[in-house]
Amino acid sequence: MILHVTHNDMDGAGCAVLLKKFLDIADTVYLNYDEIDGFLIKNYNRYNKIVITDLSPTIETAHFLKNYVELFFIDHHMTSLELSKIIDSYHDTTKSATLLTYEWLQELGCDVKEYKEFAEVVNDYDMWHLKIDNSLVMNMFFSIVGIDRFVARFLKKPSIDFDDSEKMLLEIEEESKTKYLDNGLKNITFFEDVEKRRFAVIFAEKYNSELGHHILKHTDAKYVFIINAQKKKVSLRSKDDIDVSVIAVGNGGGGHKNAAGFTTDFDFCINDFLKRCGVLA
Repeated sequence: MILHVTHNDMDGAGCAVLLKKFLDIADTVYLNYDEIDGFLIKNYNRYNKIVITDLSPTIETAHFLKNYVELFFIDHHMTSLELSKIIDSYHDTTKSATLLTYEWLQELGCDVKEYKEFAEVVNDYDMWHLKIDNSLVMNMFFSIVGIDRFVARFLKKPSIDFDDSEKMLLEIEEESKTKYLDNGLKNITFFEDVEKRRFAVIFAEKYNSELGHHILKHTDAKYVFIINAQKKKVSLRSKDDIDVSVIAVGNGGGGHKNAAGFTTDFDFCINDFLKRCGVLA
């Protein structure tokens, strides 16, 4: 049986669409960067092959697992480059995991051409090229419907053209997004880091990439912390010369130079806040 483990963003979901369509996948699991090692250690013995896309285990976990199960991973993060030397992989930092999965399946002889536009649009968004009109809209659709519905929709219909009901959802969401981004500019706190670089911090729960881009475009911040206190996730976005993946990796996460993230168990000072409110001693 084949287990597919993939990242829980649109790029990871794109990999799931392609692998479910063209391979005999028994189970697909969507995880964050800091969840993969624990999950694999707990569940590897139920499968004879594990395909990992858009995220990667630690080198220590990979060394352990390859003694018991066949491993293969498809990834584009610089942080997994060393891992690609240890286990079989399809690795390229210049393309999204979805586009790499598409090309790998093509090399295997699968007739994947009906998913060419889909893979290109996901790649355009995930690599933040933004040269294809539909790429931002595609991620908005992913945000609206969630991973499972997104995967089911594109398994059923590979076309990146949306039907009337989907367009209505997107139109409503676009109006909401515009207001959300503009309001975001009013709720930023600025800091100066240890290297004297000005950065921004904002609490937000959606549109991480768009919000980060919006803040970087309209302020003098070099990079942005986007904190989702409910999910305890931190997203990082930066201008070209700032490598925020260093911050993410240092906190157990991962990502790219200008787009990275990590999860945290920090309580964001809720206890101090409640003490100030007078409800805790």
